[in-house]
Amino acid sequence: GALSDRDYSHTALDPEKARDIINQYRKDKGLKALKLNAELTEAAKAHSRDLAKWDRISHYGSDGSNPWDRVKRTGFKARLAAENVGTGQIDFNEVMRGWKESPGHNKNLLLGDATHMGIALVQDPRTEFKSFWTLVIGSPM
Repeated sequence: GALSDRDYSHTALDPEKARDIINQYRKDKGLKALKLNAELTEAAKAHSRDLAKWDRISHYGSDGSNPWDRVKRTGFKARLAAENVGTGQIDFNEVMRGWKESPGHNKNLLLGDATHMGIALVQDPRTEFKSFWTLVIGSPM
């Protein structure tokens, strides 16, 4: 595939660094910072694992679940939940660029009522997409 010649050997996720990049973007737009949250991270990891397993990109899980369903499964009682996904990016800066350029994903990054986030990366060199990124943004009840 088109991604086969890209070097993923240094692809990694530093959740704190990703949070800081997202929060700087939010701050520049006059929005409050997000805190990393274990349940939202769990929801993001589960979805990235599922996407990698089936080598696909979607907001729906292989079991038909949507982002709300996955957040609920973790025990996080959300009044707000949104999800960004990305596949094939080599690093978080590349993912972030794509999300900013996509109106729907950018809207999620800039949700004014959001207070928490979880983020995950799953890599599988045997897949077409190689990297599977999921960001879950939310606010508790």
